[in-house]
Amino acid sequence: MKNYKKDFVQFLVWMRNGTAFCTSWFLILWLLYNHSWGIEQIATNRLIEMLLFVVGGVFVFCSFFTRTFIRKWSFQKRLNCFMVVIALYECFVFYVMGIWESSGNPFMWIVFFGVILLSYFLCMAIYQVYSRRQGELFTKALQNYQQKRSMENGK
Repeated sequence: MKNYKKDFVQFLVWMRNGTAFCTSWFLILWLLYNHSWGIEQIATNRLIEMLLFVVGGVFVFCSFFTRTFIRKWSFQKRLNCFMVVIALYECFVFYVMGIWESSGNPFMWIVFFGVILLSYFLCMAIYQVYSRRQGELFTKALQNYQQKRSMENGK
């Protein structure tokens, strides 16, 4: 029960931080877009939509990457499932917000899936480098421990 409480608190902290970060980032992008196109206002309903969609996206992320709901999956399995679910969620959000008003064209879909695949492969590359470094550190610490134990036992 104690671990579940810790995981749930981490989930809530990530929800708060992710929502704040993503909302700020999307608002900055929206303001830059509006400023560059001479649009002087943002409708309140559109801001509410944006906030709800951000909370939904952050919830998807936190659901996969904290141990609150899914306890025993590896990082790769979490990332694979997350990428599929978030891509579907983004398609839904883009249609609801009117960013994609029709079925789109091949170029739009190639760019969309290209960004998703690029993000996926970057995450996997970072994970591989991180895992290799952690493995080297663990091996070095184990060797030091074994050497220290050998000296203590007079071997």
